[in-house]
Amino acid sequence: MKISGKIVKKRTYIDNEDRNINCITFLELDKGITVNGDRIKIIPLLSEETMVPQNVGDNIEVDGEIIFKKIFTMFGNLSSSPIPTLMNRVNRDRLG
Repeated sequence: MKISGKIVKKRTYIDNEDRNINCITFLELDKGITVNGDRIKIIPLLSEETMVPQNVGDNIEVDGEIIFKKIFTMFGNLSSSPIPTLMNRVNRDRLG
């Protein structure tokens, strides 16, 4: 699925399942998407830093898959429930 949007936040991220993921980028989608009946306008993207070299405010297009995943907050806590998260195709294929 190709999704386009504007980068609203980007930070370092450590993923215990995939050591190659080192960045979380939050995208404000050009067109919101519906996941399980909920309309989503901002979605986190987990990737390698080199996969999203753009800066905050830049518009990008990402080819990926939405999965439900517990993610670490900026305070280091794991989210209490899985949230819709965009994984780019390269990292999704590694998780199998």
